[in-house]
Amino acid sequence: MSEESSGSGLKNAIIGLVTIIVTAGAGVVGKMIMGGDEAPAAVAAPAPIINLNVENNNTVKGGSGGESAAPAPVAKPVPKKDDWTKAEPKW
Repeated sequence: MSEESSGSGLKNAIIGLVTIIVTAGAGVVGKMIMGGDEAPAAVAAPAPIINLNVENNNTVKGGSGGESAAPAPVAKPVPKKDDWTKAEPKW
């Protein structure tokens, strides 16, 4: 087994080198056959349209200076307890 491993590393390196050369050659030949030297014309994209006509409708109604225009919080009414809620269950 030691005789096989000493030559197999060199053999794999040569096979890898030949594979790379064949692949590169096929790429060059394919490019020549299909006419890959022509560069596609670059088309510039049109500039985006930006609308800057924005109206500012944030107006303060009433109030003076530091007061806010928000209404004051309203207290929630307390629900009334009826007699039946105070009674003990009869079971």
